Amino acid sequence: MAKKHPYSHSVIEHHKDGSHTLHHVHESNNYSGPTQAKGDVRGAAGDHDAMMDHMMDHTSEMNEGEGMDASGQSLTSPVVVGGSLANKAPKV
Repeated sequence: MAKKHPYSHSVIEHHKDGSHTLHHVHESNNYSGPTQAKGDVRGAAGDHDAMMDHMMDHTSEMNEGEGMDASGQSLTSPVVVGGSLANKAPKV
């Protein structure tokens, strides 16, 4: 799927008060992106949903109840599988 916007890069500044500043760079500006420095995280994402997942994985904590099933059990807690314990996450 082709992108539906004229931007080549988006930069998000994370402020100490929890707010963010977003800067979407127009593709005509030839932005080459920030340089990679120690401690930086870069990742590829195949679509918008994967990009948002990557953003959430690296910049926020889970909401209350997130990662739990309907009964409040952890989705990655040890489960009895075939008589033995295995640390299995459910298949989505």
